[in-house]
Amino acid sequence: MAQIINTRSPFYIKVSDATLAKAELKLYIYEGVKDLTPDAADLKYTIEKAEIGASNYVVFEISELIRDYIDAKYDGEYDSYAVWVNPVITALDGSNNAIGSPTITPSTYSGQFIATDGYGYFDEGINPDIDKGLMMTPATIYRVQDRSINIPVYAATTNSVAFRLNGETVYSKTISDNDNTDQKIQYVASDSNSTADSYKERVLEDGGTFEDSRCLREFDSQIDIGNIDEVYVSYTKDSLTKTHVLKVKTFDCSKYEPIRVTFVNKYGALQDIYFTRRSNESINVKTDDFKASVMDFDNFSYDTSSHQMRTLNLVGNESITLNTDYIDESCNEHIRQLMFSEQIWMTRLTDKEEVVPLKLRSNSLQLKKRVNDKLVQYTMEFDLAFDKINNIR
Repeated sequence: MAQIINTRSPFYIKVSDATLAKAELKLYIYEGVKDLTPDAADLKYTIEKAEIGASNYVVFEISELIRDYIDAKYDGEYDSYAVWVNPVITALDGSNNAIGSPTITPSTYSGQFIATDGYGYFDEGINPDIDKGLMMTPATIYRVQDRSINIPVYAATTNSVAFRLNGETVYSKTISDNDNTDQKIQYVASDSNSTADSYKERVLEDGGTFEDSRCLREFDSQIDIGNIDEVYVSYTKDSLTKTHVLKVKTFDCSKYEPIRVTFVNKYGALQDIYFTRRSNESINVKTDDFKASVMDFDNFSYDTSSHQMRTLNLVGNESITLNTDYIDESCNEHIRQLMFSEQIWMTRLTDKEEVVPLKLRSNSLQLKKRVNDKLVQYTMEFDLAFDKINNIR
């Protein structure tokens, strides 16, 4: 099984030999089905590096090179964003002859890796291998009534995902892996449909006609498809079968519009956090001003309705402040990863799905603990990641 490279953290490959003078790295990066002999078109970089002093070793750092080829996106669909990486290394002696069997570190080096837009923490050490089946940090998960939740898993090590309610399995899925990057990260929905978030969407996806009415809204508020209270993720690690058990809680109905925030987490997978309390929207305008001449010397007068102080290059940006409900302290790690994420989106959970890119405005946040704060609840500020006035040229 290929080791995962987390491209937001450095990944080092060390080549050593007593007769080493330099090493050549050919870095192949590609999507699709795993190929131990990738095509020449997949060759993205060729790097030659001399030994460091007289140390008889060469070190390559390849994460930054790989990351250029991973572009995680979210448009309402949960897709797998990963690439195969094949670093072909040739060790050379002082006479420029190839060395037969140099020592290559890490020990998991086999000429093939899988890379995601994830990262490791400092205390996880060099080249952190955070492959544990579940592609999110275990914690209590929250859902909105009649809304599905999506659990990201790594196909190469996950055996199955089971959703349970009151001790009974209501839906389960066996995970298979065909070694294609488009399914390496799989998202398993609690209602078996990761693309439909509401009763209306389910009707339309089944080819039905949705006719809105007060009676239908009353009915819709009484049903809860996808209701669960536990998720069991079975995976294999070090030849042993293990299980992650995630507790699931459903938010009570609220007068506020629930908003789902989706972000790329530390594993390089898409993950959701729900903000179900009050939200506030604001607008900020930036502009350049200049003073114009309104004098008409032909008629030796000026129009008193003309603007002497004029506006130039006006740009409008909107922002939104979101509030979580009261959540479990175990969710602090999810909040931390949201703060560290470079790609964030907001989905308004109305009858019409609206996905909006966000940029985190909050630069600092105090992580709360029940022993100190009694209740754990967060307020976060985001900028909508685009100008309100269309200026795309």
